[in-house]
Amino acid sequence: MYNKVLLVFNEKAGKENTGNNVGIAAGILSSNVKELTILKGGYPGELEEICRDRGEEFELVVIMGGDGTVHECVNGLALLSAPPKIAIIPTGTCNDFARTLNISMVISEACVDAVHGPDKKIDIGKVNDRFFTNFAGIGLIADTSENIEDNIKEKFGTLSYFISALKTMKETSLFSFKVRTDKGMYDGEAVMIIIMNGRFIGTRELPYEHIQPQDNKLNLLIVKEAGLPLFKEWVQSKTLLTPEAQDTDIFQQKIESASIETPEIKKIDTDGEIYLETPMEVSVLSELLTFKTGTKG
Repeated sequence: MYNKVLLVFNEKAGKENTGNNVGIAAGILSSNVKELTILKGGYPGELEEICRDRGEEFELVVIMGGDGTVHECVNGLALLSAPPKIAIIPTGTCNDFARTLNISMVISEACVDAVHGPDKKIDIGKVNDRFFTNFAGIGLIADTSENIEDNIKEKFGTLSYFISALKTMKETSLFSFKVRTDKGMYDGEAVMIIIMNGRFIGTRELPYEHIQPQDNKLNLLIVKEAGLPLFKEWVQSKTLLTPEAQDTDIFQQKIESASIETPEIKKIDTDGEIYLETPMEVSVLSELLTFKTGTKG
């Protein structure tokens, strides 16, 4: 049993039944902890401030929300010298990093795993002066996130990501890049560059079994123009990317660090949040934070 646990959620993000979800979580968590504190974020960055300023007071911080809420909280917790354990109760649109951690999408089950699930030390990515859990990317991935309309997101949920992705693919354009990693230097043109720590994008699992957030590595994916139709088919779940396509049209490499430059400034998408711009300096922080993981499956 934990002595002190903090439950945080974003008042202005996620599904309409936030109040009900918080009630469910509070009921389950309170029966497994001695002292439960519940705090909500009301403006952008408030949860990051709460986690940074108060995180070390608690043994466990439970984050209720989607990938954006997790991103905000981790950027506060990653700066602590003695960070608490972290649990996720997924109530967002895609919940991609929660999926990577094998956390149930059923709120009551996720709450149980928040206190009883296995502990795992997880790698965290860093891009410039910010942290990410799932991915950092430019090109199509950032355009897709930016093109999701709030009213469509509220109405269609997860489907809104695919509506935006398919629409954006029709309008996407090539950009030039230079990439320097700890393995070598590469340049050319691409429609998208992603550095993955997690395994899911828009609820779809990437067809690379080696992507793990516990291997002290990040995963660089460069999608060239010829790889775009294959990526579109994967998004639509019509096919998996073949090994041949991965070698020729979608370049992939395990890395520890990377520098990415583009002649024109590109917006950077970090876990679905867009507020950074190129150039990118990326590194992996091995086993930086301890997460509670799921027991489903």
